[in-house]
This record gives sequence, C-alpha cells and structure tokens, in this order.
Amino acid sequence: MEPKSGGKRFRSQPKKTKTGVFLGIAALCICLAGGYFAYAKTQSDKLKEILAQAGIYQGITIDGIQVGGLSKEEATGLLTGSHARDAASQRLVLFYEEEEWNYTFQEIGAQYQVEQAVEQAYDLGRTGTEKENMKVVSALIKEGQDIPLIFSYDEIQMQDTLIEVAGEFDREPQNSSLTRSNGKFIIEKEAEGRKMDLEATMLNVDRVMQTKQGGRAAIVAENTKPEVTYEDNEMVTDLIGSFSTKYTAYDKNRNTNLVVGCKYIDGTIIAPGEVFSASKGLGEQTYARGYRDAGVYVNGKVEAGMGGGVCQITSTLYNAAIFAELEIVERSPHSMTVGYVPLGRDAAIADTYKDLKVKNDTEYPVYIETYAANGVLQVNLYGHEIHEAGRTLAFETVYEATIDKPAEIVTEDPEKEEGEREVTSKGRIGAKVTVFKKVMQNGKLVSRERFSSSSYRAVADEVTVGTKKAVPANQTDTEPVTPMPKEKEVPSGGTGDDSFGIQ
Repeated sequence: MEPKSGGKRFRSQPKKTKTGVFLGIAALCICLAGGYFAYAKTQSDKLKEILAQAGIYQGITIDGIQVGGLSKEEATGLLTGSHARDAASQRLVLFYEEEEWNYTFQEIGAQYQVEQAVEQAYDLGRTGTEKENMKVVSALIKEGQDIPLIFSYDEIQMQDTLIEVAGEFDREPQNSSLTRSNGKFIIEKEAEGRKMDLEATMLNVDRVMQTKQGGRAAIVAENTKPEVTYEDNEMVTDLIGSFSTKYTAYDKNRNTNLVVGCKYIDGTIIAPGEVFSASKGLGEQTYARGYRDAGVYVNGKVEAGMGGGVCQITSTLYNAAIFAELEIVERSPHSMTVGYVPLGRDAAIADTYKDLKVKNDTEYPVYIETYAANGVLQVNLYGHEIHEAGRTLAFETVYEATIDKPAEIVTEDPEKEEGEREVTSKGRIGAKVTVFKKVMQNGKLVSRERFSSSSYRAVADEVTVGTKKAVPANQTDTEPVTPMPKEKEVPSGGTGDDSFGIQ
C-alpha cells in the first residue's frame, strides 16, 4: 500500500551530541583511574611490607656479595669469613736490597671495615620518612645498590712495626779497621751506616695498602759514610811520633795499671779531624776493668788511689804526640813534679777536670800503638809523614823559677819525749818552667819557639815532735835517762828525680 502522498518514507535516526562523547570519556577515565589507584595501592602495600622486614632489604650487595634478606649478624659473618681469609693470605714485604721483613695483613692491623658496611646496608631505606624510605626500596628493587667494602690498616700499629724494623735495620758506619801484628798492618774494609727514613718508608707502605692486596714496600734509608776508609788506612805507613818512659819493678799494682791502661789504648785509630781523649780511652778505672790501687797525688801527698800510675801512660803519649806534631787540644801538668818525663812535659788526668786531648790535624788516620813490658812503657804513633825528609825536633826545658818549700808543718805529740822528732810527710820543691820547641832541618836549627809553660807547687814537710817532759832524777828509783833527739822519715812514694811510685 503506497503512501498517500505518493513519496518515499524514511526511518528517523537519533541525533548525536557533545554531551554524550564527554560522558563516554569520563566513564573510561573513571575505569582507568580506578585501576591505577588499585594498582598503586597494591604497590604501596607491597613496599610497606618490604619496609616492615627485619633484615637488610633485597637488592643490596656489599663488595658484590648479596646480603639482601640477611640480618646484620648474618651479613657480618658472611663478609668477615670471606674477607678475613683474604686478609690472612695477604702479606706486606718490607725490603732493602737483599734484606726482607715479612708481615701478614693481620700482623699490621690491616682489615676490611665489615661492620661499618653492614650498618650502612641495613640503614638503607630506614633513615628517612615512610615516603622517602618507600622510594629507596623501590629503587633497590629496580636497580639494586652495591656498598663498597672499605679496606684500612692501623697506621699507628704500622708505625710501631717500622720502628721495630728500624731497630734491626739502622746501623752506625764502621770505619775500616787497622791492626798491627808482627810489625805489619792488617786492613779490613769499611761499611756504610744507614738509618731508616720512617716518613718516606711509611708512604711506600701506604701505596701498597691502598691496593688492598699484598705487595712489596721499599725501605727508604739515609746512608752515612765512615770516617776512615780502606784507602785512608793504606796511607798509614810511617812512624810519625814515638816516646818511651821507664818504670821500676817494685810496685806491682802500679805496673798492673800500666799494662792494663796500655791495652785499652793500643790499636786506637784517630780519624782525620778527630780529637782523642785519653781519659775516655783509658776508660773508667775500676777493679772490674782490671785496674788496681796505687800511689796518686792527693792534696800534696801520695796516697793509694784507684788507677794510680795511668798518668805515666798519658805523659808518654803526650810526648809521642808532640814529636808527631799533632795538635794538643788539652793538657794539664801534675800538681807536683814527676820524674818519668822531663819537667814540663808531663800530662795528668784526674776525674773530669784534667784530661789529655790530642787532635789529628792531618788528612790521614793516626794509629796508636802502646805497651808496657820489662820496665819500659812505649808509645808509637803511625800515620802518613807530611813533613820534609831531614826534619827533626827537640824540646828544651828552661827553669823560670824554683819555689822553695813552705815552713814545715809541726804537730805536737804528748806521747813522745821532748826532743823526739819524726818526719811524717816529706814535702817537695816547686818550680816554674817553660818548654821551647826547636825545629832542625838536616841538623841545622830552623826555629826555636815557646811551646808550653808549667807550674808545680811546693809542699811543706810535715813533722811530729814530742812534748812529753822527762821525769826528774830525784823522783825515780832508777838512773835518769837523757832523751836523745831522733829523726825518722816516712817514704812519700818518690822524689822529683825518681817518682815512679806516683801517677
């Protein structure tokens, strides 16, 4: 049936609007947002669960070793075990040329800071706010984090170790030795001294320790040259000074002191520029060192004293030295005259206030040879003769004044009869002298110069006189006895002409 109008009929279509589109998009966003928030909540819950864990968080390694999920104690044990074994197997070698000193890392306090690294690992994700910690944990899950294990060593312990090594390492320079046997010299090679430079050596040690591995650290040393070399001693070929004195056989202790003292000085080498002290050379005079009691000067008298007689050694050495024309730095005369050397040419030593000091002012070593035997004390000085051939010396003593004895010192003794007199201490005449040095060349006098002056004190005689009155004849039953004057002398150890019994 056709429509009445005679035209075609169409079905009507719904009309689209903007509102409908927006509503659709909104619905989709709501769905997506709901899904995101649901996911975010799930992730947040998971992160919170991770944060609630007691051990170290997952994703953390220490020096490449997985420690996630471990407690601090477990992580410490794991790392300590592996790295302790590693430290125990490592060695530090200190070396100098062919010498070595070996130490394990444990012996020098070298170790990994395990506990410090574990604490740092445990604190990751625990030190901030919850939001900050969740962010850290999230990053750990995605990327992980490695905490370096710090390696260190105890510097103070290492320094103590170096000081201990230095005690073995350091040494004083050794001079070339020179001995004389059967009239010939025997020369031994010298040795350099060395002293560890602790600061420079410590820097070498630190470089090795920074590698966290064992290694070799060179000892840095300062070398010191000896004063006398083999070549120097080869120049000791000439007898440059010699002198001898005599002693008597009656004083056994004094003669022992001469023999002992000579042995302590014999073989001494005086290096160029060095000053030799006779007091130090003879050393402390004690029974333990072989010395004995013998006559010495004490306040103008001769008394028994330890080492009595050694001044004869120093006086003989003094004369050998002045004939060798070595520099005399210090010399003191005796308080009173002695008879074993010419007046003005003696040299006393006493405690710390009198010494004989001789300086080797040549460019070559000087060798001292001294001995006492058969009543003769001999000192020979060997070196390198620097003077012209034909040069000879003489020393002349000139008396400037004679000093008379003071008035005798009298002591009264009521136990002795009147007129009885005893000399208890014999005094000495004093003197002032000047010694002149005369130089001859081929027997001709070249010069005469004042060399030294000496004064010797005068000492009074000491006597004891009796004051006891004689008993009158009429008061006794026997014949009176007329007291006779007597004089008795007590030996004082010798006079100025023969005083071998004193220093």
